[in-house]
Amino acid sequence: MAIVALLMCGLGLFFIGVRSLSANLVPLVGRRARAAFARALLGPFSTAASGTLAGMITQSSTAVSWIVVAFVRGGVLNEGRPLLAPTWSNVGTALLPLIVAIDTSVAAGIVIGMVGFATYFRLARGDRMRNALDAALGAALLLYGMHLVSVAVGPVREGLMHHPWWDAAVQNPWVLGLIGAGFSLAAQSSSVAAAIAVAAVGGGLLTIGEALPLVAGANAAAIVNNAALIPGETTPGRVVFALQAVQKAGGSLLLVAVAVVAALRPDLTEQVFAFGHDVGAELALVFLAAQVGGSLMTMALECPTRRVLARLMPMNAVETLSQPAFLLREALTDPAAALDLSTRELARLSARLPLLLDHVREEGDPASPTPPVLRAAGTGLSASVKAYLAALLDAQPGRHEVAVALLLDDGATNAGALHEAVAEYAEAAEAARALPTAQRLTEALHLLLGAVAEHAESLGADEPDLVLSLLGHRDHLMKELRERLSSQDEISAAEQNALFRMTVLFERIVWLARRLVNDFAQVHRSLAAH
Repeated sequence: MAIVALLMCGLGLFFIGVRSLSANLVPLVGRRARAAFARALLGPFSTAASGTLAGMITQSSTAVSWIVVAFVRGGVLNEGRPLLAPTWSNVGTALLPLIVAIDTSVAAGIVIGMVGFATYFRLARGDRMRNALDAALGAALLLYGMHLVSVAVGPVREGLMHHPWWDAAVQNPWVLGLIGAGFSLAAQSSSVAAAIAVAAVGGGLLTIGEALPLVAGANAAAIVNNAALIPGETTPGRVVFALQAVQKAGGSLLLVAVAVVAALRPDLTEQVFAFGHDVGAELALVFLAAQVGGSLMTMALECPTRRVLARLMPMNAVETLSQPAFLLREALTDPAAALDLSTRELARLSARLPLLLDHVREEGDPASPTPPVLRAAGTGLSASVKAYLAALLDAQPGRHEVAVALLLDDGATNAGALHEAVAEYAEAAEAARALPTAQRLTEALHLLLGAVAEHAESLGADEPDLVLSLLGHRDHLMKELRERLSSQDEISAAEQNALFRMTVLFERIVWLARRLVNDFAQVHRSLAAH
């Protein structure tokens, strides 16, 4: 029982260490480093090197994928070569098993002690120092956890040897492959499963021939992990995770080929792996080589993968409407041009606000996109504008450009919130559509949003006083309307609730619209003054 507890303790420390290392290194790197990472994704070699480095830092190819997808949505990166960076991040994460193969228990113990002293005596000052200490502790915990696992492997090996079920398991490559796949799916990381296999080989629990099917199964399970993320993503995300699935498939084929050779020619395997005394490190090198090979295969299959994905999953209405029209990454080097493009993109987004009511107005255009589609597209496009502005701020523009960028960022926030609020209003208006009061309220709101859209189309050049006067506070009027509705028995409870909700949302929409108009007006005045 003590051996089982030691084994579980080692695995627990290892898993805690992996999560802590990944969670604290990402904020420690900072936005500027992420911006430098985006600028480095220019050619095949720089993309491969940057992706590998990002995988080493984050220890998560999924985290690298989301960073790249966010840059693409914000117009900071194009949808070409940079989407291969997460594929190469798997090479960076594959260095984890290689580190585990090295006995670093003494160094890990020293780091744990130093972090413990620093934590107890509160020596850490600032978030960056705390993130650095937590990242160091995570790295030390995962290494010390693997040391405990290797200590427990000896007694476990002696207890399992010559058991019929154990002999049957290690002699069946399919069972070993399923075990590796189970580890990979549970940990959501093939590198973590490979690191456990490396520890088992280093402790003598498995031979390298027995461990190869296990590692191949772990790597193949990552295909499922990546494929499961494809349907819920937009086009850039689908391409990223599809390419990673191809990378894992290529690496798995290489690992299976090595495992088959090891099973058919054990004498050849002994000769090949006789160059070193650390068989765990040799297995880690095989896993690393498989990731490199899979990445090279993916580069060759990039175009066919994109064509197949485009045929199977074409862009839908939300994706089409959420694509930026003005945000150009090349303009980020010219803050004035980037701010002008951001203003135009925000105006384009704001001009859609009246369309959200077309399906609940008597004179609305039924061919307009539905409110849920416009809402999702508006949220996505406002996030793209904010990401583009964040990239501009990372370039450290002048004080005036920073002030304008912050105004536009606030405008993008308000525009996104308006899309959500108006879509909710349209949902409530649908339930009360038969009531004349609801129709009059909807037409009034459509008129107000039309004025906001016209002001946005002028890029704030029109005087905002008229629009702001139209958007005067309606609190008292809405309160009177709610009181009048509560006394009308001829209206059903469902319609009454819908009207109450419409009045509340009407007030929120007017408040957000005033903020958006003020944002455009201030941006215009700031740009005109320079």
